[in-house]
Amino acid sequence: MPKRWGYGFLLIFLVGIFPGCASPPYYSYLVYENPTSFVRLEISSWADTDLPETWNAHPVTLSRRQMYQALRGLRVREHRSAPIIWIREMAEMEPLFREEEIELLLPKLLEGLELAVPQELVVFYVSHPVNATKREVTSGGVYVTEGQLHIILSNYRFMYEIPPAGLIYDRRYPLFSLSPSVVDILYIADEEEVVLSKEGSLFENILGDERNGEIVLDLSRLSMMKM
Repeated sequence: MPKRWGYGFLLIFLVGIFPGCASPPYYSYLVYENPTSFVRLEISSWADTDLPETWNAHPVTLSRRQMYQALRGLRVREHRSAPIIWIREMAEMEPLFREEEIELLLPKLLEGLELAVPQELVVFYVSHPVNATKREVTSGGVYVTEGQLHIILSNYRFMYEIPPAGLIYDRRYPLFSLSPSVVDILYIADEEEVVLSKEGSLFENILGDERNGEIVLDLSRLSMMKM
């Protein structure tokens, strides 16, 4: 077993047997970090160590083609209710990631998926300084189940006011939505079958599941798309 897997399983084991003794680390492995961005591994809240059916299909090796097609096809659109759409029409779509963000994230997400154990997911965080006290934050996570790539969008170009003191939530908790979701996540491709629907349960929708802002892509279809 690779050393990284051993560390991952040890962390998950300790969290499981000592749930009330101390708060677990907020991430299990740092894949990449610079002053404004990072990619790291975190424990999946939905993965029960005693229930293999809840685990992710990690570690997994995806091709550069699959990840590139996934990232470049993602779109966001301002969320509007039906009455607002009737008055103002549907909002315009725009790419989720800038080209330089794709270039940064692509190899690091692939590396993270190869390093992750079944109880982990890969988390990403990209920010751009606006001024001395504000930054624009995009963050979320990716994980794989059988034949499917799941992409979570927690924050999209959110203007985060850096607090003068105290905990900086955006970097510490990239899967935490800093504000109510104001965008829908979509995917644009020639093959409609690339996107697989995900519908949260009533319980998740009421209490708030970290995977609500999620899109699911068919990996086999991504492999067949042209670069």
